[in-house]
Order: sequence, then structure tokens, then C-alpha cells
Amino acid sequence: MNGLARLSRRALPLVLLSIASCLGHGATDLDSLTRRDSTYVAPGTLQPFSGNVVRYFPGGGRHVQIEGTLENGVWEGEFTVYHQSGRIRYQGRMSKGAPCGAWLDNRDDEPTGSILEELERDIRSMGVYPPCPGK
Repeated sequence: MNGLARLSRRALPLVLLSIASCLGHGATDLDSLTRRDSTYVAPGTLQPFSGNVVRYFPGGGRHVQIEGTLENGVWEGEFTVYHQSGRIRYQGRMSKGAPCGAWLDNRDDEPTGSILEELERDIRSMGVYPPCPGK
């Protein structure tokens, strides 16, 4: 076996691991957490949860509805909500559970088919919140 083939066989698990991490594996299902007031807690300990979370649309499929990060039980960092088609509905940053900075608010579930129309629609749908801390 030549050196390239050996390298490929060694690299394959790393490539698969990278792909799996992009597909939301390792994130906690948001529905498995308990919500107390405005804080998400781990059901067994009732301690504020920290980590990546994902929620799937109802119906047993694996179509992501929400993905983001909780820090001490509140949203922190990148936050995305999807239409059932997989198209982004909302996207922006959260700080201590509140939106901050520029946000995309895409009410339309289907693309227009024109890149120019898509860009114009994205610009019209931009929302701006107070700047994120440290940005």
C-alpha cells in the first residue's frame, strides 16, 4: 500500500468526524431540557445548562428547527431558526438571552430563484439590535 493510500485510510475517520459535527451531532435536544422562568436547566440536576442545543421539527424527522448555544441556561452566541424547508427564518447573535447586533429575518419559506431578488430581500429583512458586548 502506498503512502497516499495509508494517509487516506487514516484521514477517513477524521473526515467523517468533521462531517458528523457539522450535522448537529453532539448537541443536546432542547426538548430534553426543562425551562424554569427564562432559564433552561438539566432535568436531573435542575442546574442551568451550558452547551450546544438543537430542536427538531415535530414529526420524527431530523429537520432542524432551532440551533444555538446555551450558557448558564440562557442563549449566548450564534442562534438560528429554520423554516421547515431548511431555509433560514431568523439568524443572529444572542447575549445573555437577548438578541444583539445584526439579524436576518427571512419570512419567506421559498427562494425567489433570482440571486439579486434574494439579496434585496435579505437586505430589507435585516434587523439591528444593540451591539453585542465585546463587538
